[in-house]
Amino acid sequence: MLTLCSLGLSMITFFFKNRQPSTIPASKDPVIPKTWLETTKNPVTPAKDIRPADQTFLTFPEWFLVFSPEEQANYFKQHTATSFPYMKHTAQIWKSYRIVNQQIKGNFPTNWGYHFMIWVIGVSTTVEYTLKSCYETIVGRLTDTKLAITEEDQFNARFTQDYVDFIKDRPWYEFDFKSRLKDLWKNTSFSGPHFFRKWERKYILTSELSIKYVYGKLIGIGTKQVYGQALPTTAVVLDDDSLHYLPRYNKFAPAVLALAQKGHSFKEIAGNNSAILITVWVPAGNGTGFDNAITLFVQPISSAPSMKRVAIATPVSSLSEVLLQLEKEHIQVEHVFDF
Repeated sequence: MLTLCSLGLSMITFFFKNRQPSTIPASKDPVIPKTWLETTKNPVTPAKDIRPADQTFLTFPEWFLVFSPEEQANYFKQHTATSFPYMKHTAQIWKSYRIVNQQIKGNFPTNWGYHFMIWVIGVSTTVEYTLKSCYETIVGRLTDTKLAITEEDQFNARFTQDYVDFIKDRPWYEFDFKSRLKDLWKNTSFSGPHFFRKWERKYILTSELSIKYVYGKLIGIGTKQVYGQALPTTAVVLDDDSLHYLPRYNKFAPAVLALAQKGHSFKEIAGNNSAILITVWVPAGNGTGFDNAITLFVQPISSAPSMKRVAIATPVSSLSEVLLQLEKEHIQVEHVFDF
């Protein structure tokens, strides 16, 4: 009964502390011109390298599951996991998914496979973050040191950063959770200051690493059977009709910027010349308008309240121009979503 009361109290507390919007749409209606969403006719890109045009938008919820751990890694350098706003991140996953889906609905054939994947990772992350939020509110706060001063909290910060660095270019389920579990027990002491915090953290970190190790193995098997092996490159066609293969994922943005700096523009990316999604970080007090681009939504950054994430779309043909503008204005490009 006491546990149920505590759980209810924690959820009520969360509700009243987090009523501010987690994701702010630019409009209640679609804002991307339909001409920006027209699929490429007779693409130059080889058929094997073409990806659906709507995936530049649908990959945002997937990539948020990289952005979220990265925010956690930055936060854990100074603070403990007990005070991290997990539920706000849960809201950001689903609100952003609703917004990007609203933008593309009716313009492309329904990408059932990708929507299913988003629901799988979205639901599993929602369950994980909800359990973490409840645990930290009920149990974690009883041992919380506020600052990351125990070996276990410091281990959590290092592990989270290593995890983020890995998943920027590789699927999360390939991460070596097993070796990190061994490191936890091998490289942290069994006694010392804040004894109860140390052992409480050992318990929760052991649980997390063990579950993710098993779940990751299962997801890896299922993903390869359903989707096959993902291509490690993205095909781009430049303004001179030359075909190039650039690295995917986190390395794609610097690769396209390098080509833009050499004076190139893009005709196709993964076989598409329609709109492409970009996210940037700007100071919280700054405006969100950019030339040749349309803002879709804004998200506050929980780990850096002075900053906000802005999601913008631009036609592939304007990507170079937009990236050069952002570079000139010293705006941090978080990600270019390469379909």
